[in-house]
Amino acid sequence: MGSAIQVSLGRQRGMSYWGWLLVIAVLGFALTCVSKMAPAYVDARYINEALKTLGENPELENMTVGQIKKEMGRFFLINNVRGAPTEALQVVRGAKSTVVSINYELRQPLVYNVDVVMKFNKQLDTAKPELCCDPLVDLEQFRKRD
Repeated sequence: MGSAIQVSLGRQRGMSYWGWLLVIAVLGFALTCVSKMAPAYVDARYINEALKTLGENPELENMTVGQIKKEMGRFFLINNVRGAPTEALQVVRGAKSTVVSINYELRQPLVYNVDVVMKFNKQLDTAKPELCCDPLVDLEQFRKRD
């Protein structure tokens, strides 16, 4: 009976050195991924807020493209959004609505020669401001005409 308990206790020693090393490596990789990708998702959240705030503006239909870009630029400056999101701002006026689109892609180096590509496509259609931030219109058709 005593030897059965000893054998059982011998098997319950816990994780080995290699087990702990694997756990630490996996946690380190996860923290690296989060630290590299989190700023892009924070910026995407601020872009959502900017579009929703713009959609609540009663003067939006009367604003010029320049005024819309200036308003968005101000929001980006206050919230420290820089780079690709600010350059990807596009305003398309239609007969019944205005579409404000921010469609961009970020490439973030992760480890050595491995990159993470994140794509963001946010839109505000003044005809349906309650559906803010989900892409409703394919603006590629307008780009091909230009």
